[in-house]
Amino acid sequence: MTGKMLLVCATTLFLGVAGSGLSPVAHADDIEGQTRQDFIDALAPKTRGLTVATEPTAAPQKDMRIQFEFGSAELTPSARQVLDELGAALQSDELSAFQFSLVGHTDAVGSESANLSLSEQRAQSVKNYLIGQFQIDPARLEANGVGEADLADPNDPNSGINRRVVITNIGS
Repeated sequence: MTGKMLLVCATTLFLGVAGSGLSPVAHADDIEGQTRQDFIDALAPKTRGLTVATEPTAAPQKDMRIQFEFGSAELTPSARQVLDELGAALQSDELSAFQFSLVGHTDAVGSESANLSLSEQRAQSVKNYLIGQFQIDPARLEANGVGEADLADPNDPNSGINRRVVITNIGS
């Protein structure tokens, strides 16, 4: 993993994952250019010996997020590039047994109902891309939206950092 990605992970407070055993997430721009193996390493549970640990302490160490433009659920070229590597990683033997949560988010601009709908569309957009481009089993991907309820940057609720889909390994 690059120093830039580690720096961003270390300085980003995000999603209330502190109590969940997960580390902060990386921005799509920061994970752009990462390899399939980088995604596998980031999303695979830690192992003990030769077997995958299944206790709660074996939770994945990273979430990842895909950024979106204002008012849009359309994947940007940068997001597609990241999802291409992620999709290939999800096909790997190391991740093939796991399910993933795709949670859409918005900034605080607009009504709560419009933001909830947009966040659901964003999560579904990522899910559809991974299914369509990589034939990922739809049962492995849970897509939900939370609107503006869980801002990445509550100090700047209108910031673009809040417009994202967070991808988390939720187990097998």
